[in-house]
Amino acid sequence: MTGLMSTPDDAKLKRSLSLLDVMALGVNAVIGQGIFLLPGLAAAILGPASLVGLLCAAGIALLIALCFAEVATRFDATGGAYVYARETFGPFVGFEVGWMLCCVGIISWAALANGFTVVLAHFIPAVGSGWLQPVVAIGLMAALGAINLWGAKMGATLSTFFSIAKLVPIFVFVAVGLLHIEGGNYEPFAPQGYDRLAEGTMLMLYAFVGFESSVVPAGEMKNPKRAVPIALVTVMALVCVVYLAVFFVTIGTFPEVAGHGNPVAAASTGFLGLSGGTLIAAGIVVSVFGINTGAALVSPRKLYALAESGDLPKPLARVDPKTGTPRTAIIVTLAIAAVLSLTGSVKDLAILGVVARFVQYIPTCIAVIVLRRRKDSAATKGFRVPFGPVIPITAVGLCLWLLVYTDPSKLLFGAIALVAGVPIYLLSRRAKRRNAAAAD
Repeated sequence: MTGLMSTPDDAKLKRSLSLLDVMALGVNAVIGQGIFLLPGLAAAILGPASLVGLLCAAGIALLIALCFAEVATRFDATGGAYVYARETFGPFVGFEVGWMLCCVGIISWAALANGFTVVLAHFIPAVGSGWLQPVVAIGLMAALGAINLWGAKMGATLSTFFSIAKLVPIFVFVAVGLLHIEGGNYEPFAPQGYDRLAEGTMLMLYAFVGFESSVVPAGEMKNPKRAVPIALVTVMALVCVVYLAVFFVTIGTFPEVAGHGNPVAAASTGFLGLSGGTLIAAGIVVSVFGINTGAALVSPRKLYALAESGDLPKPLARVDPKTGTPRTAIIVTLAIAAVLSLTGSVKDLAILGVVARFVQYIPTCIAVIVLRRRKDSAATKGFRVPFGPVIPITAVGLCLWLLVYTDPSKLLFGAIALVAGVPIYLLSRRAKRRNAAAAD
């Protein structure tokens, strides 16, 4: 199995990321704008019962993360789900997963940059709309892209700082907010019933996605087969506790949560006063800025992984000899994300990102079962998901349940993206055969 070893080109990347860096990257990738901006949207769909949607999303995300943790013990090359699918199911499935992985990374960064302008508008209203909004969003991406051109360690250091910084205001919000909860805010608990539970769960799942980003830069990690499983399990456990606490306090302290654009900041102003609310709002800005730093680090590595294996143009796999970074991939990712940030809202980009992610989630869950059946399975040491095939099968089933209840237009987008990747795959196969023939 070629994926068990790093490729020669992968060795060009500097293995500078420690376990702490990987864990911080995971925290930064998951705890971002979702938990701050989505409670209002989810409450508009389910009311206080959106807590149930949050629990469902947490359960699904945790099951998928466990599958990623097991498969990750077999690989140490950059690429994450793309590498797993390529080595498990062959080049075509691997390419399609990798192609969607790239789409997800770029779409998500565009959504995150737009989300930053939403939370920053709490302090500077002008950045939330008009010509200044895209200027700030694209300026943020450009600045972070420039930082990452200097090396993965610099980007990871920035990510680690914001991972720690964002947890402080969250702790204050939860600790003080629990003392101001009004039980009446949870009644009626499900004013519109549970008919839209799948829709609410899909929306809330966006708050949890991103954990898979911590497996992508494996080629730049120290001992990735050990670091990735530990980081995934630890991060998801922490995130689940934090999210439930934040959501519970927001609903219990802010009766106008349904449909509110920035409900956590509004709730904090209610029970902490203007100065306390300002502190929490500033913490939210820091948090969303922090998750943008993680996206700036990870997203270009997805393009690099496909290019390094020949599935995208080779220039995207070029590594700067001085900094050890995929410079071309960083610039291209930045350019495309900037364009997307001009064309979509936070909500639409978020849902598109979740739908596209299922193309990497489902194959990775199935890969747990397939890889265990291979002859070298017994020789592979590392984390193993308990209860045999129960967890991966359950995870796949829950993913399909959400897709059945997804807006058809979003599914159509995913289908179009998959089909659009086919000619690129065929061209890459042709180029590989031509290069092989020339070498002979």
